[in-house]
Amino acid sequence: MTDVLLVLTDEMLHADLARCSAAAGYTMVTGDPTSCRHEWLRATAVAVDADALADLAESHPPRRPGVVVISGAANDSRGWQAGLALGAQGGFVLPDEETSLVGALSEFRAPVRKPAGAVAIIGGHGGAGASSLAAAVALAAADRGERILLLDADQAGAGDDLILGVENHRGLRWSDVTGETGVIAGTALRAALPRVGRISVMTSDRDDVTPLRPDTVLAVVDAARSAGDLVVADVGRNPDPVSAGLLDTADFAVIVTTASVHAVAATRRTAARLIGEREAVLVVRGPSAGGLRACDVADAVGLPLLGGYRPEPALAARCEGSGLRLRRRGPLTVAAHDVCRRLRAEAVR
Repeated sequence: MTDVLLVLTDEMLHADLARCSAAAGYTMVTGDPTSCRHEWLRATAVAVDADALADLAESHPPRRPGVVVISGAANDSRGWQAGLALGAQGGFVLPDEETSLVGALSEFRAPVRKPAGAVAIIGGHGGAGASSLAAAVALAAADRGERILLLDADQAGAGDDLILGVENHRGLRWSDVTGETGVIAGTALRAALPRVGRISVMTSDRDDVTPLRPDTVLAVVDAARSAGDLVVADVGRNPDPVSAGLLDTADFAVIVTTASVHAVAATRRTAARLIGEREAVLVVRGPSAGGLRACDVADAVGLPLLGGYRPEPALAARCEGSGLRLRRRGPLTVAAHDVCRRLRAEAVR
C-alpha cells in the first residue's frame, strides 16, 4: 500500500507540502480537521498547522505517531504548543525546512505495530439480529484465543450484557467513563469491565438513557485497540456522531438483515444513511417467505454478500437462561466465523 501524508493545513502551505510529500515517497491527501478521523487513523503521517490543531482539540483524536506541525512563520508558538499536547513528533517552518521535513517523513515510513482490528455491526432494520451476531462474533473470536471488547453503542437495544448473561456482573458502564480524561489505558479498562472468558463488555446501565458522548466512545475504542483487544461494536441505526465515529474507526461494517421485501427497503435506507463510501458487507438471515435468496437481497440492497444463515432454534431461550453460547455447527456460529475470517483478511492487507 502507498504511504499517505494527510495534510490538515492552510492551502498556502499545500504546494510546499506537495514537494516534501513527493520527495519522501508519499501520496498527499488533504482533509478536513473537523471530520478526518478515518484518514487520521490510516495515514502514515499527518501534517497539521495551528488552525487545524485547534479544530482537532475539539474532536479528541487518539494519539498516534507520525504527526508534524507545519508553519509558514517561525514565531508561530501557538502551533508548537498545541502540537506538543497532541503528541507531535516535530515542527517545521516551510519552505525553509523542507529538507528536514522530508527526512522526518522518511523515518515515519518504518514499520509500526498495527492496532487490533475493529468491526461495526448494524441492524438493517429493527429485529434483524445485529446484537446476537455481534455477541456471536465476540465469542467466535475469543474461541481463537483473542481478547475482545464487545462495545454496545446501540442505546435502542436491550443490552449486549443480557445476551451474554453478564448483566449482573460488577464493572464499569458507559456512565462511569468520560472521554474528558483524555487517553484511557487499555489494560486498566479491560480489568474494570464486566467479562465472560476473554470478552469484556462495555454497555449502559439498565435504565440509563443519557446519550453517549462520541469522545467517550472513541476513547474506549482506541484504548482497547492499542492494548491489542479486537473491538466488536454493536452500532445503532441513527446517523449520529457516535455511529459515524465507530464506522470511521472500523476496518469494515457488517449490516444484518432478513430476507423480505420490507427488510430490503429498510436496509437500503439504513445503508444510505450510515455507510456512504465506507466499506461494508451484508449478512442475510433467512428463510424468506417470498422465496428471496440471500444473493437477491444483497443485489437489491447494493452491498456485497458476506453470507447468510437460518434462525437458530431456541436461541432466545438459551440467551435468557445462561447467556449466548455458540453451538459448534449452528447457523449463527457459521455466520460469526464468516465475519471473523473477513477480520483476519483485513489484518493482513
